[in-house]
Amino acid sequence: MRLSVRHKLTLFSTLVILAVSSGFTWVSLGLARRAIEEDLQNRAIIYAREVAAAIGGGRELGSGPALHQLIVRFLEIRPTVLQLDVLTFDADGTTLVASNEPTSQLSLNWSDAEDVQRGRVVSRAVSRGGQHHWEVMAPITLEGAVAGAVAVKFSAQRSDELIGRIRFWALTLAGVSLVLMGVLMTVAIQIVVDRPIRRFMDAISAVADDGAPAPVTVTTTDEFGVLARHFNEMVARIERFSEELRTRIAEATGELDHRVRQVEQLNVLLYEMQRRLSHAERLALSGRVMAEVAHEVGTPLHSVAGHLELLRKDLPPALLSEDVTRRLGIIEAQVARVIDIISRLLDATRRVPGEPTAVDLNALVRDTAELVRPGLTGARLTLSVRTEPRLPAVLGQRDQLQQVILNLLTNAIDATPPDGRVEMTTRTRPGQDEVEIAIADTGRGISPADRKRIFDPFFSTKEAGHGTGLGLFITGEIVREHKGRIELDSNEGSGCTFRVCLPAVRSEG
Repeated sequence: MRLSVRHKLTLFSTLVILAVSSGFTWVSLGLARRAIEEDLQNRAIIYAREVAAAIGGGRELGSGPALHQLIVRFLEIRPTVLQLDVLTFDADGTTLVASNEPTSQLSLNWSDAEDVQRGRVVSRAVSRGGQHHWEVMAPITLEGAVAGAVAVKFSAQRSDELIGRIRFWALTLAGVSLVLMGVLMTVAIQIVVDRPIRRFMDAISAVADDGAPAPVTVTTTDEFGVLARHFNEMVARIERFSEELRTRIAEATGELDHRVRQVEQLNVLLYEMQRRLSHAERLALSGRVMAEVAHEVGTPLHSVAGHLELLRKDLPPALLSEDVTRRLGIIEAQVARVIDIISRLLDATRRVPGEPTAVDLNALVRDTAELVRPGLTGARLTLSVRTEPRLPAVLGQRDQLQQVILNLLTNAIDATPPDGRVEMTTRTRPGQDEVEIAIADTGRGISPADRKRIFDPFFSTKEAGHGTGLGLFITGEIVREHKGRIELDSNEGSGCTFRVCLPAVRSEG
């Protein structure tokens, strides 16, 4: 009998579903029965312990009538308790003190009594005459010693009924789901498998000379076998043409890829050389200009400052009015400002690199923070410093890196209003051999237009007279000389964060 693919898939899927469903149903019933029995056992043990604790706490072990009344109350509370015995231990064994069923004896033996005398709780499942129940013996403690025991016979009828209902519904649902899944599987295979296969076979038979897919190996006699025979006949006629075409296309593509990679490498090298040459030319030109300006302007300015000081000393006190003193102070402050700008220009152009050393950024950050702390109290600002333990060192000039941190920290303090916060943190960049120093403030932030020019020389966002515009320019040059970079995150009105990323020193071993 020849079976179609649809019938094979339906039969196989039904068998698999039947096997899996039966296995899971059997496992689920076993787990449910075990869970119910364990719950019943725990309830019986807890109940026996509570009874033993109540008898021991009431010191009523020696009073038969009182114990009998107590047993009656316990049985009224828990109807599933079939029998409750109170026992005492002596040299001859156990003695029954009180019981609701004096003529019925539980299956607990002397070995169980010995375990109870050691302070343990003994429980056992018992089946008699088709009935299932639990027997539990718990110790009664008086003044720290085991004086007797409570033996409880706990009915398992409710758990057996519950297990029966679970078994009935589990088998019913498993049967219904098996039938439903079999019907749905048949419909799905009819739509998803059988119909597309017939259309695909018809298409291949009609256009067998078009296309060149790879051969297939199928030895069955169903629709997939018919499809494979037609498919392989088509592939055999065009294989010799497509093979040569694929070879030539692969050769041409490989050569083209090789040429493209060479051109990309040359473009990258050319762009890098142009960038470095342009940067070097700008630095060289700015260095010459700054050095010339500093030489031509610095000497006259120092002379003006000296003569201004002499003039202040030579003027008689009668002429040194408050207005004259104020104007002389303004002149002296502006001359000092120009001299400071010239000094910064010289710092930017005459940094002589020394021998680089391993720099501990955590220590450097803490030292720099201590330099600015005295001015934070007057500005009503809070500075928090968080450093990552065991931060890798960086290779560079410690004084220049401290200048970078000091410039960024000073700018953050200047940009933060009173009662604001400045945070300085260090960490290792995840997945990169880099160390990061982040300085964040709660100031007014930097606008998008200013962010494009923030590192240009003589550009400043501060008010007139409060900045030269060289701090970030010098900072950027120092970081680039240390093969690092500066990242800026800022939203206008919500502060900004400068991140200095420097290559870390790799630890050996």
